Amino acid sequence: MENLLTTLNQITPCGTSSGFVELFEYELPSVIGSRAADSWSADQRADFMMFYTLFSANTIAAFNIRNALIRENNENLTKELIVELEDDLYELSSFASGLELYELEAALDKYIEILVGGDTGIDGTIAAIAGNYFKTFFLSLHSLDIENRIKIVKSPITL
Repeated sequence: MENLLTTLNQITPCGTSSGFVELFEYELPSVIGSRAADSWSADQRADFMMFYTLFSANTIAAFNIRNALIRENNENLTKELIVELEDDLYELSSFASGLELYELEAALDKYIEILVGGDTGIDGTIAAIAGNYFKTFFLSLHSLDIENRIKIVKSPITL
């Protein structure tokens, strides 16, 4: 299992959670205002907004964890960081256990498809890059196996 800091550094090159959420929010009206979204049912719109809320919360959690690891000069969780980051770790753990990978991938693919579709006024290449960045970020978060990382730190060492 790769160390947590390396993984988080690889998927958070934009620097801050607010910058990442801002980029996501910038693209949001393009998706909601697209022709493809015109045919969405109320449930589909609600699902999309739920995904948006979930993504924002997990983005903030991921950056908080990364920043704490950097501050403490650690590559992985410690018992102290588990206590400090309890809410953020719970957020990521719930994200991974509460959302099937295929559902996440389908939602992100739909998001990218709408952005690249051309009726949003966003350059298709830029939209594809941003969309694929979001996809890599959230698929990586989903695969962090936070619960197992916590168990490893909390387990007594046996020789």
